[in-house]
Amino acid sequence: RKILAAEVWQFLMVAVGFFGVALLWLFVVYLPGRTMERWEDQRPGRGDREIPPPAGSDGPSKPGT
Repeated sequence: RKILAAEVWQFLMVAVGFFGVALLWLFVVYLPGRTMERWEDQRPGRGDREIPPPAGSDGPSKPGT
C-alpha cells in the first residue's frame, strides 16, 4: 500500500513538472512571439501592399546586362 502511494506521488510530480514546463514555454516563448507578430503586422508597409525590392536593387535584372 505504501509502494502504491509512492508511485502516485511520482506520477503527480511528473505531471506537475510537465505542466510547469508547458506554462513556462507558453509565457516565455509563445505569447511574446505572438505579440511581436501582431506588433509587426501593424507597422506601415505591411499587409496587402506590394513588398518593396531589397536595398540596392533596381528591380528585376535584365538579360544580357
